[in-house]
Amino acid sequence: AFASIYTRMMLTPATCLMFRTKTGINGPLVASGTLNSVDPDRLLIKRVILTGAPISVSKRTAVVRHMFYRPEDVRWFQPVELYTKHGFIGRILDAHGTKGYMKCAFDGHIKNHDTVCMPLY
Repeated sequence: AFASIYTRMMLTPATCLMFRTKTGINGPLVASGTLNSVDPDRLLIKRVILTGAPISVSKRTAVVRHMFYRPEDVRWFQPVELYTKHGFIGRILDAHGTKGYMKCAFDGHIKNHDTVCMPLY
């Protein structure tokens, strides 16, 4: 298993002991091991996919809910591309109402039972 830590610069190979701390008091030992590599440019990125459900479908456009809950969030993520579980690509046209619904356009006819996804990575 790997773990990321923020510490002073160390040279490999070096042993590492990790303790659980409580307000300046060292607690029990929770992990021990050696440093694998020291690379300040390495990024650990988590892939997140937001999903929503279409509530009103009309040919290539749909109103999607359950992805956002405020119209400001819809406008913030407007440049991000959407896709559906059935393989259609789409984009956000505008916010629809005050509850975070959004109007989206797709490259094909989507169904009511489809799921709209937005990858954030």
